[in-house]
Amino acid sequence: MSALIYVFIIMAILMQMFCMFVVARDVFIEGNERRNKKENNKSEEKQVVIKEPETKEEPKTLNEAVDTATNVANDELVATAESEDLAVTFSRANQTLEEKYLELSTEYKKYYDEIVKYAMAVEGSKRVKNESYEEYKVGKNRIVRLKIRRGVVISELLIPNLTFKTYLADNKVSMKQAPTTIKVLDEATLIAVKDSIDIAVKAIEEEKAYKKEQVKLRRRELRKIARENKGEENK
Repeated sequence: MSALIYVFIIMAILMQMFCMFVVARDVFIEGNERRNKKENNKSEEKQVVIKEPETKEEPKTLNEAVDTATNVANDELVATAESEDLAVTFSRANQTLEEKYLELSTEYKKYYDEIVKYAMAVEGSKRVKNESYEEYKVGKNRIVRLKIRRGVVISELLIPNLTFKTYLADNKVSMKQAPTTIKVLDEATLIAVKDSIDIAVKAIEEEKAYKKEQVKLRRRELRKIARENKGEENK
């Protein structure tokens, strides 16, 4: 009887071990299948290539091709013209006064030379010339400055205003006088420049006379004060 019990227990143990083996095998197989599926999905994702649809350019007609070529040629011509204008402007800006003078017309050269002769004839005038302009001064006062811009003679004149200068000095106001600019285009403007030089010279002489008179007045006042002080000392 006891032998049968032992056999039954052994059979039960074996059956239980067999069931555990089957369950473990199924779990192992399912795990492998899942792992293989994941690897296959990854490989498929890597192999997927997105291709953009190719757009074929429609062939242009003969008229369209000619229009395109014409527009390109026009753009190149405009760009070339603009670059040439810029180069010409730049070269003119870098020209010296002598180079600009040589490019003047015969008539404008005559106007320039006449103004120079007229300014040089002023008593006590001094010449200052550089690459940009030529000017003439009497003392510290400028009577005319000559420039050349775009083939035209430009005269800049400073005409002193004694009354205005006195007002500024009395009120201690600092102000710079702007020059009067005249384009010398004909005989009338040439005469205007010469007359302006005469006016400027006359104003400079009046200012000198005024300053001399002021110096004399101050000396008289100082002598008067000195006499008064001497008289008080004697008392």
